[in-house]
Amino acid sequence: MTDDTDLGEPGSDKLHRATIEFGLDADQALRFDALVAVVDPSRESPLDDDQIADAIAGLTDADVASAAWTRWSDDELLGGPIGQLVDALAEHEQSSADLGAGGVAWITARHLLHLGQLDPAIDALEHSRATGHPLVLCELAAVAADRSDPLAARELLAAAGVDVDIDLDTEFDPRTAASGFGAELAEEIAPFAAVRPRAMAGRNDRCPCGSGRKYKQCHLGNELHPIEDRAGWLYVKAMRFMQIHEPNLAGVIADDLVEHVVADDMRSMVHESYLPVDLSLFEGGVAQRFLDTRGPLLPADEATMLQQWIDATRSVYEVVRSRPGTMDVVDIATRARMTVADTVPDEPLETGWKIIGRLVPVGDSFRAYGGFLPVNDDMVSTMIEGFATRTLETVVITIGQIFDTAATEDEIHGLFDQSLDTSKLRELLEELGEDLDPDDLASLRAEVDGIVDTD
Repeated sequence: MTDDTDLGEPGSDKLHRATIEFGLDADQALRFDALVAVVDPSRESPLDDDQIADAIAGLTDADVASAAWTRWSDDELLGGPIGQLVDALAEHEQSSADLGAGGVAWITARHLLHLGQLDPAIDALEHSRATGHPLVLCELAAVAADRSDPLAARELLAAAGVDVDIDLDTEFDPRTAASGFGAELAEEIAPFAAVRPRAMAGRNDRCPCGSGRKYKQCHLGNELHPIEDRAGWLYVKAMRFMQIHEPNLAGVIADDLVEHVVADDMRSMVHESYLPVDLSLFEGGVAQRFLDTRGPLLPADEATMLQQWIDATRSVYEVVRSRPGTMDVVDIATRARMTVADTVPDEPLETGWKIIGRLVPVGDSFRAYGGFLPVNDDMVSTMIEGFATRTLETVVITIGQIFDTAATEDEIHGLFDQSLDTSKLRELLEELGEDLDPDDLASLRAEVDGIVDTD
């Protein structure tokens, strides 16, 4: 790469924007620009040696490589254009132990994962683990997290130089988590790494994870947290997958939902809610793609539960009873009565209210990770008919009618669920109390205090 560019001179605006957008320094901005430039869908000739060298130099730097992936995602270049770069890099000989090789392995794995090729992607990462490339280690940590092994994930993140000392008094929210793939992942796993799950079964009993093997041959020594506690984590895993492979989808959906809304406060509320995320995951097909691609990594009970979530249909519900922490509703389309736990509005709703949402089963109750919206009685039939299509465009148009008719944000403010609890750690601690040293138990109680919404 040949460049004497001064970021303060005219003509360097795009480099300056890179320093602001991604927090890169001047040298990194130059490597970023050179790396991004090698992925050109209009290119007809093969990459030359200088361009290959530019690509490897950029991929060696984790910050530059991560920023480039984000830019390629924004420019919708994932897939074929990235594949051309991966193919060109595969023909370039290099030491298998240097950071350049690690960077090449990382982008190769990301590309393979984008194509749904899980096993070759993991093989590429494992083969380059010794390079110590931070993105390789972070990607392997994501594999461990999808397996619901938070301790292995934390160890890999620490080896990658990620700060894993997370303040557990701050509830994790993937929409506002610390910037950077590794930092977000560290926050995601922290509550589960803080508390060791109790034994799940007797040594010779069938493992409750659903594998069909005996407990001693399966999860003995590598226990899982209860499925009720992992449900929110599973939702976050799907969100993490979406942030990598479909990072713009939720924003596009939010724009469509409020296309005819003028009030800035309502537009912001929709963009900041989980509703566009939930629509992206389910009607948008991202959850199915996540299950198809990374389902083999998930514990069997999580894979089964995710399929149940995918099979569920958005609907209109009538509130039967509402109290802090739980709410009983009747599905107007099926007349089924359901109890919603955790993911309910902070303030109890009035009996008889009609609300829309997407309830998914978790144990003996249901969750509504996308939140709820109130709906007028004269819109119930329209909502049910639109939801029954299960098509993204129709469902978005259907829900958009609610925002078109709402006069102010106050009419629906507070009905979006903002918590997305990832576990009931406080209850879990009480269950484990008999097996813990009293001092350790007191310390853990202090650490997790405030994470769980006990209402």
